[in-house]
Amino acid sequence: MKRFLISVLALTLASSTVWAQGKNAKPAKAKPATADCSSTSDAQITDNVQAKLAGTSSLKDQTINVATSGGVVTLTGKVKTSSSKGLATRMAKGVACVKKVDNKCEAETKTAPPKATNKNTKPKSSSKM
Repeated sequence: MKRFLISVLALTLASSTVWAQGKNAKPAKAKPATADCSSTSDAQITDNVQAKLAGTSSLKDQTINVATSGGVVTLTGKVKTSSSKGLATRMAKGVACVKKVDNKCEAETKTAPPKATNKNTKPKSSSKM
């Protein structure tokens, strides 16, 4: 009788792990179709990068010029912050057939430095009367 109960318990545990795996399994992501870079011109890459930058909400109002030569994209112009410059680089790298991105954009403002603390101030002391 003990063997029977142990067998049923083992079978129940084994089947529950199988069902639990099926519930939490994520569907496989579909891979995007790879572009044929041998037939893609530099002008097409430039257009694709410009469209990607224009479609990025934080970059669409900034002046970024795009030039492509041999699959190497060069970005020039002015952006608001240095983080916008980095975002422009990442967006351009995400375009199919881009081999390298040379970002020569100038940031109007640097990323905000950490707040300085005044070490010369003394903490207020509480006095009881």
